[in-house]
Amino acid sequence: MSVDNVASNVMSSLGNGSGIDIKKLARDLADVEKAPKEERITKSKEAAEAKISAISVLKYNVTQLIAQFNGLNDAVELAKPVATSSDTSKVNIVSTDGSAASSAASLNVTSLASSQNNRSDAFSSTTQSLNSGSAFVLTLTSGTGSATTINVASGNDTPTGIVSAINAAGAGYRASLIATDASATSYRILLAGETGADNSFTVSSTPDLGFHDTANNGGATNSQNASNAALEYNGLAIARSSNTLNDVIPGVTFNLRSTGAATVNVVSDRATLKTKLQDLVLTYNDVQFALKELSDPESQEDEVGGALARDLSIIRTVRDAVYKSVSENSTTPSGNVTALRDIGVNLTRDGSLSFDEATYDLKASTSFDDISVMLSAGTTNQSRYDGLAQGLAMDAVTELEKLTDSISGVFAVRTATAQRQVAQYEEDLADLEKRIEGIYTRYLDQFIAMETLVNSINGTRESMSTTWENMGNFGKK
Repeated sequence: MSVDNVASNVMSSLGNGSGIDIKKLARDLADVEKAPKEERITKSKEAAEAKISAISVLKYNVTQLIAQFNGLNDAVELAKPVATSSDTSKVNIVSTDGSAASSAASLNVTSLASSQNNRSDAFSSTTQSLNSGSAFVLTLTSGTGSATTINVASGNDTPTGIVSAINAAGAGYRASLIATDASATSYRILLAGETGADNSFTVSSTPDLGFHDTANNGGATNSQNASNAALEYNGLAIARSSNTLNDVIPGVTFNLRSTGAATVNVVSDRATLKTKLQDLVLTYNDVQFALKELSDPESQEDEVGGALARDLSIIRTVRDAVYKSVSENSTTPSGNVTALRDIGVNLTRDGSLSFDEATYDLKASTSFDDISVMLSAGTTNQSRYDGLAQGLAMDAVTELEKLTDSISGVFAVRTATAQRQVAQYEEDLADLEKRIEGIYTRYLDQFIAMETLVNSINGTRESMSTTWENMGNFGKK
């Protein structure tokens, strides 16, 4: 039975007693003791929870800054040149990366790269058995002498089965089954290798499927020979085994589509890096704003404003790291470009960053390659663990990631500490609740005893009143 039920039963048995609501009085007295202690613990708990939220906000801002620097650590990310062809029917641009410099290239395609194509004997149907249902081996030998064996399984010795076996081998050969007449009564397998003069091949098998090289069959079934693409690049004759070229114009990949002349123009791009630097400045200033508001006890920001005012150590740690990320010299300076300040990114008196477009435009127009080296070491996808200098962007990332490390980083460590504090405050509140209930029970027991005494006194008083009244009436008729 609960304490309240016990008290109710006692009160019912005692009658009106003192006339005081002893349950309410006991609860009020217990609450008076509880309120200041509960308020103090609750405020501490709320402060720890606000600190966790504040750390999360600060970590988010630093993570955004890391992302900005990550966008500057590869040379190809710093500029996005645009290449165009004067005649896309002859030369078609596939892609352009940041390494392409402004230029105009004259191309004259004299022949396209082709693959060798051999055709088989004619077959009456797609399911005609060519080896009485038995398995056999098809051997393809390249012009360099490298042999590829393709196993045709039992029951698959049909034109359809042979085509599937060749394509499934993934050896660089492609097969297709083609009906040679409108009524589909005659089929041939067309077998193609890779483009380029070095990719000619011969075919042998038992049964003989009719694939023969030029030497063995007088060219009767060799419908196309393997050959290289031939073209002139700014007057220089060159040859390639493929019609897709990525090593002629630096940073530009293009396809040869037909013979003839075309001009490829590359327009360099400096605006991409400018935008990235402007975004870096804005993100850095967001970090500074967060540091200010989170550490200012007078902040008007809801929930987390001033939440780190009593932990200035983390504020200093983060502020020093982000300052270092933008102010130090690059480990890969180049020419007269050694740091962000040389390309218009400047620290102001209030600790924020500003961006001078005029300074950037001038430097980019004359020393863009030096800027690229300063930021990225002039590399793309450089390993972080090769022991070589990485450039300013990766230097900054490495420094800032010390803050965000999931185990030893200041954010992880401070958050874990605050979470433990919250858990302890919750235990303290639960313990306080138990103690207050004990105090309430003690008060209630005392008041019940008081009511018992009062009822006893009241009973005695009523008994004596009756006695005195009876004595007053003694002898009266």
